[in-house]
Amino acid sequence: MQGGTSQKAQPFSEHVRELRRRLLIAVAALILGSVAGYLIHGTLFSILTKPLHEKLYYTTPTGGFNAIVKISILFGMTVAVPVFIYEIARFISPGFIKYRRHALWLVLFSVMLASLGVLFAYYVSLPAALHFLANVDSNDLQSIITVNEYLNFVIGYVAGFALLFQLPLLMLLINRIKPQRPGRLMRIQRYVILISFIVAAFLTPTPDPINQAIMAFPIILLYQFSIGLVWFVNRRRKITVAEPA
Repeated sequence: MQGGTSQKAQPFSEHVRELRRRLLIAVAALILGSVAGYLIHGTLFSILTKPLHEKLYYTTPTGGFNAIVKISILFGMTVAVPVFIYEIARFISPGFIKYRRHALWLVLFSVMLASLGVLFAYYVSLPAALHFLANVDSNDLQSIITVNEYLNFVIGYVAGFALLFQLPLLMLLINRIKPQRPGRLMRIQRYVILISFIVAAFLTPTPDPINQAIMAFPIILLYQFSIGLVWFVNRRRKITVAEPA
């Protein structure tokens, strides 16, 4: 009655041990990545502060050390997140044998999109936002930017773009659950454009339309790219179904 399946079901305790082992691997990646981040924290700090072109300050005795720890842990998380996603995908893949072949490609695609979002934020959007904020005309105000506040701002800003750039992957997952028609997706893009500018207005730290457009245009382009991916995937799926067994 096994239907030709030779793989025996593992007991629950074995699943727990496997999950614990995979989580330990992810934690080890976080620790090792954080240690590596501490060793190169000077270089990382220079990279993060380069768009500001100003000197940073700290207002507590432990402020400088806290900044180093935060940068080190941030680097450790950057290293550990792909490892964590991969280990979780490997853990659940036996229950989804049909999709096991696609799991690694989805992880790589997600990491690639997140990397593109980070690069776009760092080289395009973040410098424009910092330039606008640094040139607010006021004769009675003088900026003293603390390292903690700056790091929180940059990390949140860059992480936001990394999430926004997951739109094509999200569209592919929705299409996997319920196939979408590219023509219908094209017809609703007017609403996507409106929503993109609304989201940009809330997420950008500056009220000027230039920075809002810098954030909104990638969302619109990613939506167009997502439509192309949906069309390609659906076309391949139809070709595969139409092929004789």
